[in-house]
Amino acid sequence: MVLDEATSRRALLAGAIGVALGPRSAPAWAGYVTSLGIETTKPQDSEVDQELLKSKEVQKVLDNIKSYKLTGASLQSKFEADGNLNLIPAIRKEFDFAQVRDDLNVISSIFDEQTQLTMDRIARSILYDLTELENASRFKKGETERTAKKMANVEKWFGKLDADLTLLLSYL
Repeated sequence: MVLDEATSRRALLAGAIGVALGPRSAPAWAGYVTSLGIETTKPQDSEVDQELLKSKEVQKVLDNIKSYKLTGASLQSKFEADGNLNLIPAIRKEFDFAQVRDDLNVISSIFDEQTQLTMDRIARSILYDLTELENASRFKKGETERTAKKMANVEKWFGKLDADLTLLLSYL
Protein backbone atom coordinates (compact mmCIF):
# COMPACT_ATOMS: atom_id res chain seq x y z
CA MET A 1 0.00 0.00 0.00
CA VAL A 2 1.39 3.36 -0.99
CA LEU A 3 0.48 6.47 1.01
CA ASP A 4 0.84 9.91 -0.44
CA GLU A 5 2.88 12.55 1.32
CA ALA A 6 -0.18 14.50 2.67
CA THR A 7 -1.72 11.39 4.26
CA SER A 8 1.49 10.41 6.04
CA ARG A 9 1.95 13.99 7.32
CA ARG A 10 -1.64 14.04 8.63
CA ALA A 11 -1.16 10.68 10.34
CA LEU A 12 2.11 11.82 11.89
CA LEU A 13 0.54 15.09 13.08
CA ALA A 14 -2.52 13.31 14.57
CA GLY A 15 -0.28 10.80 16.35
CA ALA A 16 1.90 13.59 17.77
CA ILE A 17 -1.15 15.49 19.04
CA GLY A 18 -2.50 12.33 20.63
CA VAL A 19 0.80 11.65 22.38
CA ALA A 20 1.03 15.26 23.57
CA LEU A 21 -2.53 15.52 24.88
CA GLY A 22 -3.00 11.96 26.13
CA PRO A 23 -1.24 12.22 29.50
CA ARG A 24 -2.97 15.52 30.28
CA SER A 25 -6.53 14.35 29.77
CA ALA A 26 -8.64 13.07 32.62
CA PRO A 27 -9.72 9.43 32.48
CA ALA A 28 -13.28 8.66 31.47
CA TRP A 29 -15.31 7.37 34.41
CA ALA A 30 -18.37 6.29 32.47
CA GLY A 31 -19.77 3.14 34.00
CA TYR A 32 -18.03 3.63 37.31
CA VAL A 33 -20.91 4.91 39.39
CA THR A 34 -19.87 5.37 42.98
CA SER A 35 -23.18 6.66 44.29
CA LEU A 36 -26.65 6.17 42.96
CA GLY A 37 -28.01 8.86 45.22
CA ILE A 38 -29.38 6.29 47.65
CA GLU A 39 -28.31 7.12 51.14
CA THR A 40 -28.74 4.75 54.05
CA THR A 41 -30.86 6.17 56.82
CA LYS A 42 -29.31 5.71 60.24
CA PRO A 43 -31.46 4.12 62.97
CA GLN A 44 -31.48 7.33 65.03
CA ASP A 45 -32.65 9.33 61.98
CA SER A 46 -35.56 7.05 61.09
CA GLU A 47 -39.13 8.11 61.69
CA VAL A 48 -41.49 5.46 63.02
CA ASP A 49 -45.26 5.76 63.00
CA GLN A 50 -45.84 5.00 66.69
CA GLU A 51 -49.54 4.34 66.19
CA LEU A 52 -48.82 1.67 63.57
CA LEU A 53 -45.99 0.24 65.67
CA LYS A 54 -48.39 -0.32 68.57
CA SER A 55 -50.97 -2.08 66.39
CA LYS A 56 -51.64 -5.75 67.05
CA GLU A 57 -50.58 -6.86 63.54
CA VAL A 58 -47.25 -5.03 63.63
CA GLN A 59 -46.50 -6.31 67.15
CA LYS A 60 -47.13 -9.87 65.94
CA VAL A 61 -44.77 -9.31 62.99
CA LEU A 62 -42.17 -7.79 65.32
CA ASP A 63 -42.39 -10.91 67.52
CA ASN A 64 -41.95 -13.06 64.39
CA ILE A 65 -38.79 -11.15 63.41
CA LYS A 66 -37.39 -11.50 66.92
CA SER A 67 -38.15 -15.23 66.77
CA TYR A 68 -36.29 -15.48 63.42
CA LYS A 69 -33.22 -14.09 65.16
CA LEU A 70 -33.55 -16.57 68.04
CA THR A 71 -34.22 -19.46 65.65
CA GLY A 72 -31.15 -18.56 63.60
CA ALA A 73 -29.00 -18.54 66.74
CA SER A 74 -30.50 -21.87 67.85
CA LEU A 75 -29.84 -23.50 64.47
CA GLN A 76 -26.33 -22.09 64.48
CA SER A 77 -25.59 -23.63 67.90
CA LYS A 78 -26.97 -26.99 66.71
CA PHE A 79 -24.75 -26.72 63.65
CA GLU A 80 -21.71 -25.90 65.79
CA ALA A 81 -22.41 -29.06 67.82
CA ASP A 82 -22.79 -31.20 64.68
CA GLY A 83 -21.17 -29.79 61.54
CA ASN A 84 -22.85 -32.45 59.38
CA LEU A 85 -26.38 -31.67 60.50
CA ASN A 86 -28.91 -31.58 57.67
CA LEU A 87 -30.04 -27.95 57.99
CA ILE A 88 -32.27 -27.57 54.93
CA PRO A 89 -35.48 -29.06 56.42
CA ALA A 90 -35.08 -26.89 59.55
CA ILE A 91 -34.35 -23.77 57.50
CA ARG A 92 -37.40 -24.33 55.30
CA LYS A 93 -39.62 -25.06 58.30
CA GLU A 94 -38.46 -22.23 60.55
CA PHE A 95 -37.96 -19.60 57.85
CA ASP A 96 -40.94 -19.91 55.52
CA PHE A 97 -39.64 -17.63 52.76
CA ALA A 98 -43.06 -16.19 51.87
CA GLN A 99 -43.90 -15.49 55.51
CA VAL A 100 -40.52 -13.88 56.18
CA ARG A 101 -40.94 -11.65 53.12
CA ASP A 102 -44.47 -10.66 54.21
CA ASP A 103 -43.26 -9.87 57.73
CA LEU A 104 -40.42 -7.72 56.39
CA ASN A 105 -42.84 -5.84 54.14
CA VAL A 106 -45.21 -5.15 57.04
CA ILE A 107 -42.44 -3.94 59.32
CA SER A 108 -41.04 -1.59 56.68
CA SER A 109 -44.46 0.05 56.28
CA ILE A 110 -44.22 1.71 59.70
CA PHE A 111 -41.29 3.89 58.60
CA ASP A 112 -41.12 7.14 56.65
CA GLU A 113 -40.47 6.92 52.90
CA GLN A 114 -36.72 7.57 53.13
CA THR A 115 -36.22 4.92 55.80
CA GLN A 116 -38.34 2.46 53.80
CA LEU A 117 -35.64 2.49 51.12
CA THR A 118 -33.11 1.39 53.72
CA MET A 119 -35.56 -1.18 55.12
CA ASP A 120 -36.09 -2.61 51.64
CA ARG A 121 -32.35 -3.04 51.25
CA ILE A 122 -32.07 -4.77 54.63
CA ALA A 123 -35.06 -7.00 53.80
CA ARG A 124 -33.50 -8.06 50.49
CA SER A 125 -30.28 -8.79 52.32
CA ILE A 126 -32.07 -10.99 54.89
CA LEU A 127 -33.87 -12.93 52.16
CA TYR A 128 -30.58 -13.34 50.30
CA ASP A 129 -28.90 -14.56 53.51
CA LEU A 130 -31.56 -17.23 53.92
CA THR A 131 -31.19 -18.36 50.32
CA GLU A 132 -27.41 -18.53 50.57
CA LEU A 133 -27.57 -20.26 53.96
CA GLU A 134 -29.73 -22.96 52.42
CA ASN A 135 -27.40 -23.28 49.42
CA ALA A 136 -24.31 -23.46 51.62
CA SER A 137 -25.99 -26.14 53.77
CA ARG A 138 -26.60 -28.41 50.80
CA PHE A 139 -24.77 -31.71 50.50
CA LYS A 140 -23.65 -32.89 47.10
CA LYS A 141 -25.16 -36.13 45.92
CA GLY A 142 -23.65 -38.98 47.92
CA GLU A 143 -21.94 -36.74 50.50
CA THR A 144 -22.69 -37.07 54.19
CA GLU A 145 -19.93 -34.88 55.63
CA ARG A 146 -18.96 -31.26 55.15
CA THR A 147 -15.40 -30.13 54.68
CA ALA A 148 -13.97 -27.44 56.93
CA LYS A 149 -14.36 -24.96 54.07
CA LYS A 150 -18.06 -25.81 53.65
CA MET A 151 -18.65 -25.53 57.40
CA ALA A 152 -16.97 -22.12 57.42
CA ASN A 153 -19.24 -21.02 54.56
CA VAL A 154 -22.36 -22.09 56.49
CA GLU A 155 -21.07 -20.26 59.57
CA LYS A 156 -20.48 -17.14 57.46
CA TRP A 157 -24.12 -17.10 56.31
CA PHE A 158 -25.41 -17.69 59.84
CA GLY A 159 -23.33 -14.71 60.95
CA LYS A 160 -24.56 -12.53 58.08
CA LEU A 161 -28.19 -13.44 58.80
CA ASP A 162 -27.76 -12.60 62.47
CA ALA A 163 -26.06 -9.28 61.66
CA ASP A 164 -28.80 -8.25 59.21
CA LEU A 165 -31.60 -9.17 61.63
CA THR A 166 -29.81 -7.24 64.38
CA LEU A 167 -29.52 -4.25 62.05
CA LEU A 168 -33.23 -4.41 61.22
CA LEU A 169 -34.18 -4.59 64.89
CA SER A 170 -31.93 -1.61 65.68
CA TYR A 171 -34.37 0.59 63.77
CA LEU A 172 -37.16 -0.31 66.19
